[in-house]
Amino acid sequence: MNQKAEEKITASKPDESRNDGGGTTSPEGILMLTVAGILDGIGFILFLLSFIGVDDYGILDIFGAIIIGSWLLITRGIAGAKKVLPKFLLAFGVEAIPFLGNASPSWIIFVYKVLK
Repeated sequence: MNQKAEEKITASKPDESRNDGGGTTSPEGILMLTVAGILDGIGFILFLLSFIGVDDYGILDIFGAIIIGSWLLITRGIAGAKKVLPKFLLAFGVEAIPFLGNASPSWIIFVYKVLK
């Protein structure tokens, strides 16, 4: 094969090091940032209402872990999910802390960093 043909083949291959479905403005990015925003938004509302005794008892944390964890496994596979597992566990750990989890936008930050 000549050098020009090899350059065309190399240029046409997708960048496998990123292995993402697009950026933050892709349909996947918009959908997952919206889901993360809803989870964190409800959590923040519950944080504001926690001063009068309203609590979600960790239900939002479980929903967030199931939804966002499933998204990672479906779109990135097991090998790709293992790369971001420490970040996922950090976001889930912050969300699991009673008042801090409701006040922090950790799901939004996590999804943004995975998509970026």
